[in-house]
Amino acid sequence: MSRTATTICCLALGAALVSPAMATIKKHEQREANRINTGTRRGQLTPKERQRLLNQQTTIELERRQAMADGKMTKREHQDIRHDQKRLSHDIRKKRHNKKRAF
Repeated sequence: MSRTATTICCLALGAALVSPAMATIKKHEQREANRINTGTRRGQLTPKERQRLLNQQTTIELERRQAMADGKMTKREHQDIRHDQKRLSHDIRKKRHNKKRAF
């Protein structure tokens, strides 16, 4: 087998190991990061608000990694992570639309 064919097979195997639930959680993490960055760029988030939201997101990411440590995310772990993500999403909305401004 050529080197490229081996690489493609490894990538396909790695993609197959990622569950649909995991992909959804990762996409959600990326969208929330974009919302935080947009709020910062537009001056809607103060530095302290931004840091708290990023800390919250880091905690969720750590929880996700721990859930996948054994190779499988249980339904309960997935529910807990989604609950935390929804709370973060709500917090981002509240902080971006309050009257506090960075400048």
